[in-house]
This record gives sequence, C-alpha cells and structure tokens, in this order.
Amino acid sequence: MFFLIALFIGLLGAVTVFVSRDTETSKKVITFSILATIYTLLGWGFLYLWLPSLTFPLFGTYGGMLFIYWIISAIVSASISEDFTHAIWPPVIYLVVLTGVAISGWGLFHADTYAGLIGTIEGKTQKHWSQDVEPLDPTHIRLVPKELAISLAKTTLSQNGATLGSQFPLDQKHATLQKINNDYWYLIPLDYKGWRVWTNANYVPGYVKISATDPYAKPQLITGSKMKYTPGAYFGDNMKRRLYAKYKNYILTDFSFEENEKGQLFWVITACSKKVGFFGTVVDGVILFDPETGEDTFILQSKLEGDSKYAWIDRVMPIDLVEDYINEWGNFKGGWANQAWGHIDMLQAETPILNYSADGRCVIVTPVTSTNQNDLAMTGLMYTDARTGKSTYYAVSGGSCEKAVVDAVNAATSFKHWHASSQIVYDNIYGKLCALIPLLGDNGNYQGLAIVQNDNKRVAIGTTPQEALVNFQTMLMSSGGQITTESKKNTMEYTGKVIRLGWEFSGSNAGKQYYLYFNGFKNSFMASSSMQSELSLTREGDLVSITYIKTDQVSVPVMSFKNLTLNLQGSANQKAIVKDMTDKKAINQKSADVKDFKEEIKDMSDDQIEKFMNKK
Repeated sequence: MFFLIALFIGLLGAVTVFVSRDTETSKKVITFSILATIYTLLGWGFLYLWLPSLTFPLFGTYGGMLFIYWIISAIVSASISEDFTHAIWPPVIYLVVLTGVAISGWGLFHADTYAGLIGTIEGKTQKHWSQDVEPLDPTHIRLVPKELAISLAKTTLSQNGATLGSQFPLDQKHATLQKINNDYWYLIPLDYKGWRVWTNANYVPGYVKISATDPYAKPQLITGSKMKYTPGAYFGDNMKRRLYAKYKNYILTDFSFEENEKGQLFWVITACSKKVGFFGTVVDGVILFDPETGEDTFILQSKLEGDSKYAWIDRVMPIDLVEDYINEWGNFKGGWANQAWGHIDMLQAETPILNYSADGRCVIVTPVTSTNQNDLAMTGLMYTDARTGKSTYYAVSGGSCEKAVVDAVNAATSFKHWHASSQIVYDNIYGKLCALIPLLGDNGNYQGLAIVQNDNKRVAIGTTPQEALVNFQTMLMSSGGQITTESKKNTMEYTGKVIRLGWEFSGSNAGKQYYLYFNGFKNSFMASSSMQSELSLTREGDLVSITYIKTDQVSVPVMSFKNLTLNLQGSANQKAIVKDMTDKKAINQKSADVKDFKEEIKDMSDDQIEKFMNKK
C-alpha cells in the first residue's frame, strides 16, 4: 500500500519536467525516470515511518510531499533547459491555494468556532462547586502519581526466576489510569524490546497493574496474554500501522491501554478530524483494538453513551485536546479583536488531570488562570466529562495557580527532603477547595500527602490521608474556631445520643481521631480531638449536638461538636471569643450569599427575573 501511494505521488511529482518546450524529449524521459524513482523510494520510506493522516486539507502530508516534488522538478527542469520553464507553475499554484486555505482558518474569520470547540459551557460559581463536588472520601484518594507507578512497576518484571524485562520492557508512554470495579489502577503494557526480540517471540505475554490509591500495595505482573499486535511490533504486527491501513482519514491519538470489567484487554484510541481547514480538531469516536486478535471496532462518540456494554470505557476526550479547547475558548470568547488587541479577560489552561466524580464518571479537571505570565491566581476550574466532552466552568475567587500550590508544598516539606509530585487533584474538603498532592522523597518513594487550602496556600501534611485530614482540620480550627463550608445545602445538624464511640491515633502529631455512631445513620462521624477537648470526655449514651457535611462516604466529617450532657461552660472571655467568631462567620456567609446571588442573576432570563420579583 505504502509503495503504491508513494509511486503515484512520485510519478505525479516528476511529470512536470515534460512541460519544458526547449528540452529534448530523451532528456525529459531520463530526468523523469530518475526523479520518479528517487521520489518513490523516499516517499515510501517517509510514509511507512510517519503514517500521515488524510484528514487535512489538500490531502495533508501527501499534498505537501507533492508540492516539494514539484519544486525540485521545476529546479531540475530549469537547470536542464538553462532557462525559466513552465514547470514552476504547479508549485506556485499549489502555494497560492495552500496559503488561501491557511488564511481561511484564521481566528479572524472563525473566532466563534474556535471558542465553541469546547461546546456549550455551563458557568457556575465556587459555591456551586462545593455543592456539586462530593466531600473527599479518605479511603479513595489517589496517592500514586504516574511517576511513582512507573517506578513501582519496574520492580515487578520477573516471575518464577525468569526476567521478562530483558525481552519485554515497560511501555511507559502508554501507562493508563483507569477505574476498574470501583477502584483505581494504572495499567502499563509490556512491549518488544526491539527487532531481534520481535523476530524470536510470537507475542507479548502481559502487563503490569499498579494500585493508584495504595502506594504500599505490591504491583501485579499479569501474564498469560498473547498480545501479538503492539506499538513496538514491526511490519504488519505493528498496531498503529495496522489501524492506519483502515483509518487513514482520521487522526488517531490518545492510545490508552485498558481492561474491561471482565479482564479483557483493549487499546482505546480516539479518532479525530479537522473542522476548520488545518485547525479545529474534533472527536468523531473511538476505536477498540484487541491486541491479541487484531480485530477493531469503531464507535461514534454520539452512540457510545447509550450502549451499556461500553460503560467501562473511561475516556474518549484526549487530555491534550481538552487543554487546547480551553486555550481557544480563553483566547477567543471575547472575539478576535479582543484576542488581538484588547486582551480583556483572556484565560489559559494549566495542567489538566484525570479525576473521578462521586458517580464514578471520569472527568478532566483543568485549572484556569489569566494569560498574564506573572499572575499567580487561579480564576476557575473547568470540569470536562471525559466521555461526552461536556464542560462546566466553576469561577473561583482568590484561588492559587498550579505553580503557587507546588511552591507552597515544596517550601513546607523541603527540610524533610520531600517534594511535590506531578499529580495535583482538586477536591472538596470540609466544603473548601483544596489541592491534594502526593509527596515523594529524594529516592522517588511515597512519603505522604499534602493538602493545600487553595485560597490561602496553607499546607497540611500527613504520612497517611487520615493524618493529613486531621492536620488540615486542626489548621482550620486554629484560624477560625469552627469549620465553615461554602455550601448550606450540604451542611446538616443533628442532636442525639452516642450509640458507639471509638478512636485511633491518626499520626504522630495529629492526636486522636474519634468516630461516633448514632441510630438511624448508615455512616459514622469523624472528628478530631483538636476540635474540642469535650471529645475526650464523651461516653456512649451522652447527648451531643453536631454539625456535619452531608455526604455518602463511610466516615462523615464533623464541622462542630458540643456535648450537651456535660454542658461544660467556658469563661466570659471564651464565650466572647466564640460569639465573635460566630458573628464573623455569619457576616462572611451573608457576604458570600449576596455575591453568589449577584453571579446567578447575571444568567437569569427576563422571565426568570420577573418570576423572582413577583415571588418577592
């Protein structure tokens, strides 16, 4: 196939030498034969190595090859005839058309199209974020960043005395994060080491599976597979070359190595095309490729959501493409003139990261900041559904950008010779927007977890998630009395008798973590001794009053605690401090409510505003 395509382009590229009128026919034939042979051989090698897509205008790379051939042929033709020949016209005409197509795709003409590539964005505030994003479940925190997963996987490439790594090294480029049966894993395929291994082995025997939540879990070397078609194979066994033969009209990207709920292995590849000339990439669907049989299935993105047998596929949208969409939206949402001159409210994406919502759906979370390189503030978070591409933008007030968060963590841990990993997950902790960053030592091993309060860059550290959460709770208490949340919707109060009470040490410096159980609840409640000294005196049967954050996690965080049976009374000074803190909390809450309503009313239609006025 590659040879025939290269031959056709080579003949077409060399035929222009016959346009010259002053050159002898014999010279033209000889020149044509030489050039066509050279073009064909070079093109054959180029096409075989690069596998260019046909989705671009003017046949993309194929047209570019022909353009170069025409230029060379025109130069050779002119040198033979020692004068200008008409062979120059094909490349000139092609260049004019190429320039026209490129100009037609400029943002000057398609600003709205580029801004709209991300789709219709649902705009919300930070208060909506704390309502939409479930509070953190400490038992399902992703503690293993990609670099740690790869490091752990390298220790597993031996089985029964045989070292697989000598033949089949890790394909680190295609390490894939995936949710499998309600837990999170990295899957890293093995691949052929090179030509000699490929000629001696009939297949790749397996892959490595690493827990994304437990940094101390032993990585699993899964063998027994017979993966014949891989990215590192050669000729017809090369997976990308095999797919290219069938899908030349698509841009194939985001090759993800995944396992379905039954343990069957597939490569999930996103198929894209261009929407505006050479620009504006859009997702058309995904290709499921079986590495053992070489069979593939193309699924349109529009049909993927309605078919339950494909529910295990975590993502369709490539992370890099989502980042490009956000940048295009941030540049052109104010129009081309604003992008070129005004630069008002222009935004850009920081590093996107995969996360999972409370309902288990994979989302791409992207911090957004202004295009000013000296600006260290986060302006919002963009949540993009990794299957449908639907995006929601949560505006953030006074948030810290990615660099500021990492710098804060490194500054707080440098004396221990720890550093922030590359993984930053934004989560809801006690109703507050926080960044969770696994900590690594100088040797690359897991050391703990850092929780950074996004609005003020304060850092809480723990060797375990529970210890980090307790230290974060203590940090909040030390700066404001009771823990506050921005979401009244998720804040609940309860008064009742303690049925069961237990505690554990959460860390060397964190004190005790208490667990309370009441009749009528399927959850336990979690509170730190740093919150109230009354907790140490509380016994089963005591009547207590708690305020907590509504969530479905096993252990629900307690925001405030009062033992009504003991009814301990503080001094007049303590009461005054508590009253002052309560008053400040009410004022801050009122101010936040007013600000939130002002944001909401901006998006109201005239009919909605009229209904609201009539109701008032």
